[in-house]
Amino acid sequence: MNAADMFAHGETPELDEVLLNRERRVKLIEELLRRFPKSCVVSLKCNIPGPIKSNGEILALFGYGENRIHKILSNQGWRPNYQKRLNLRTGPEAFWVIPEDSFEVKRNMILFEEETLGRLFDADVLDQKDGLVRTRSRVEFGYEPRRCLICDQDARICASRRLHPVPMLQQRLIRLLEENAEELEKDGSAR
Repeated sequence: MNAADMFAHGETPELDEVLLNRERRVKLIEELLRRFPKSCVVSLKCNIPGPIKSNGEILALFGYGENRIHKILSNQGWRPNYQKRLNLRTGPEAFWVIPEDSFEVKRNMILFEEETLGRLFDADVLDQKDGLVRTRSRVEFGYEPRRCLICDQDARICASRRLHPVPMLQQRLIRLLEENAEELEKDGSAR
């Protein structure tokens, strides 16, 4: 993977595509939880700053995250009832239906997100409670909110207020990938 190329070219979705895909994602998760009511869903996405959301480098990075999730599931002895990967203009996504307690699954996804390269992913865990879809939160586990790559403050606040210029975030992401190139290559997905 040539990290510097990650933001040089690729798919740039329009806002309406992003919003439509968000709706489709919600519907897919709702359908999966209807089909598998005693399971939870893991939804994986990349955290990519800027307008480009899909290209070869982003797909390679996503492959790394996908492989890490597969390893976590395997190490825990969890066998998905269903899995799906989507390569979309809005960015790659993957879904797993895990017939396990969402609390334990989320705990493992938090550990993944706390890894150096795991910071570049959102590994959401969703289940049903009283017939309603809920997203399991880091706060339930006593974890602090995810930290910003630039200033180490609450990432949601920095993102919502756009406190850091996109090029600065992109440079930080490139540096993170370059510093961890061996980890990406070891995994075998980022060639």
